[in-house]
Formats: sequence, C-alpha cells, structure tokens
Amino acid sequence: MRRILFVLGFSIMVSFCHSQQIFLLEKPGTVNNKKYYSGDAIKIKTIHPDTILSGKITGINDSSIIVGYANEVFIGNINYIVRGRWGFSLLQKVFLSAGFAYVVIATFNGLINNDKPIVDEQTLIISGSLLVAGVILTPITTRKHKIDSKHWRVKILDFSK
Repeated sequence: MRRILFVLGFSIMVSFCHSQQIFLLEKPGTVNNKKYYSGDAIKIKTIHPDTILSGKITGINDSSIIVGYANEVFIGNINYIVRGRWGFSLLQKVFLSAGFAYVVIATFNGLINNDKPIVDEQTLIISGSLLVAGVILTPITTRKHKIDSKHWRVKILDFSK
C-alpha cells in the first residue's frame, strides 16, 4: 500500500513539474552570470536592425528570445545587454529625494516662522548639491554588457530534454 501511494504521489508531483528554459548572460572563465527567465525584464541592443528593445521576456526558444510578445531576437544578433545597478540606483533615489525634501521642509519652516528670506542660501546650496549628485549618478545606474567572445556571452539553457 505504501509503495502504491508513493508511486501515485510521485507521479502526481512529476505531472505538475514542467521544464524550464533559461537565458544566460555569463562572463567566460568566471562565475559571473545573470539568469533571465520568462517574465523577467530585459533591455538589449541588436546588431541588425540597429535597435534597442526593452520589455519582458515572453518566450525563450532554442536559439532566440521573444521580447514583449512581438520581437524575436536571435542570440547571435545581440550587441549588448543593459543591466541596472541596484546600489547606484538606490543612492540616486536617496540623493534626489533628500535634496527635494530638504528644500521643501526648509521652505515650510521659513513660512511658519516668518523668516526673511524664507529659504536661506545655505539651504539652497545643500539641497542643490544633493540634487546635482543624484543627477550625476544617472549614467552609472546601468551597465552595458558587450556580447563577444572575450567579455560576455549569452546562452540558452534548455532543461526540457
């Protein structure tokens, strides 16, 4: 009876499992890699035609991925993949939010206390510096991974076989 229940339970479990395909961005010779699954957001630049595609991966085939239900991109046609840097992106959001919040709070404080001038020069320098630091961080919040044999390469891992 136990064997029958074990075989029946195992059969039901296997029927609910399905194979999965993974789009892999890896650096040759290292353990650096990024796995993309169906439903993950991606931003890529293709070689021909020279376009930038951004959206969710809606399908992964044997030698191509489908971005946004309509754009099929073959892995040999990818020039580079753009990935976000979460640390710099977080720092940028903190600087921009802090700069804006500091000037708003100082303005309300000056209005409540009837200060002349309402916002002093030091407050503008501090909040302006925070805002400029946030804007300066914009170019380094993303990183381009060039696809070639030396730097980065892409593969599709197919576990359906």
